[in-house]
Amino acid sequence: MGSIETVGIVGFNVMGAAIGLNAASCGYRVIYKELNDELVRTTYDRWVKSGLEKRVAKGKMTQAEMDKVTGLISGTAGYKDLAPCDLIIEAAVEKMDLKIQIFKDLDKFCRPDAILASNTSTFLIEKLMASVSHPSRTAGLHYFFPANINKLVEVIRQKETSDETFNALMAFSGKNNKVPIAVNDFPGFAINPVFISSYMVLVAFCGDTYSAATLDEISKQALGVRYGIMWVLNNSGLGTAYHAAVSMNDYLADSDVGFPLVPEPLKTQFEKGKPWDLEGGPMVDDPAVLNVVKERLLGSVFTISTHLIEKRVVSLKDLELGIKTALAWPKGPFSMMNDMGMAEAARLVNMTVESGTFKRPKIFAEGVPSAWEL
Repeated sequence: MGSIETVGIVGFNVMGAAIGLNAASCGYRVIYKELNDELVRTTYDRWVKSGLEKRVAKGKMTQAEMDKVTGLISGTAGYKDLAPCDLIIEAAVEKMDLKIQIFKDLDKFCRPDAILASNTSTFLIEKLMASVSHPSRTAGLHYFFPANINKLVEVIRQKETSDETFNALMAFSGKNNKVPIAVNDFPGFAINPVFISSYMVLVAFCGDTYSAATLDEISKQALGVRYGIMWVLNNSGLGTAYHAAVSMNDYLADSDVGFPLVPEPLKTQFEKGKPWDLEGGPMVDDPAVLNVVKERLLGSVFTISTHLIEKRVVSLKDLELGIKTALAWPKGPFSMMNDMGMAEAARLVNMTVESGTFKRPKIFAEGVPSAWEL
């Protein structure tokens, strides 16, 4: 395994194109694969040419800079053209059977020392890579939407991932001006279990008492964020949010971690095909009524975050960094717990556990723990 110079991208849509453009802008040669010649052409025009032309028109880059980036990007409809790649990142739609087949095909056509990585947001890397020969070269490389702006990348090790592969991907992420964190293979990895459970708990309250606009405001107050959770769901897509909720519940509901039920209002809104209305509906201003949701939201964040640390999915410091970087929360969950006091944090965790949302983390089963070492 040599240094990474040429990067393959399988699936050149919103996410794959952003990953490819990011790499090309940092000097890597990029070869992307799409299903047929027509898609190779249209995706290039849409995501590369048109996107960069807009940046030139706005004065955000020069024509010479654009020419340099476009000169590094080419497309193909055949796997054999990915043979020169040192790293191949799969960024296809979130269907497990499709991804497994892609890795079978990559294994056939690519160099045996090429690193194979998936940008999946919920599937276990170990399952996706089960048919790959030399599994020590496999890993997850999870970018966050929008991948051209969001700085976080989760570098995910499965049991077979070698130190050499992991270190190469950490270095690659850093050279792409990203903030990489180390994560062990787990459903949803490190950040998504926190975010997905947060919106599942929040959306479950949507109804006569709490409008979507009220819930958005509660999340802003509870987390200190500029853009509320309901706004984020509207902008990242309710289809994505609904399917991720179903997937995470399937993986974890019956485990020793637990996970929230898929909220009916999320399913209904997804089936309507409309975003949440963040302008209409009555706004609640009674602090006691708002506090009911705020406590459940924070309790779920604290509970799942503690489980992730206990399961050694991620280090405490990397989870704090990852949440602040990917989700733009001013504070990570452990800072929040320390700031409110561990007795109050323990009360919220116990309330969450008693509601049936999650199982109790070991550290909270023994009473009130001491403050987290940050």
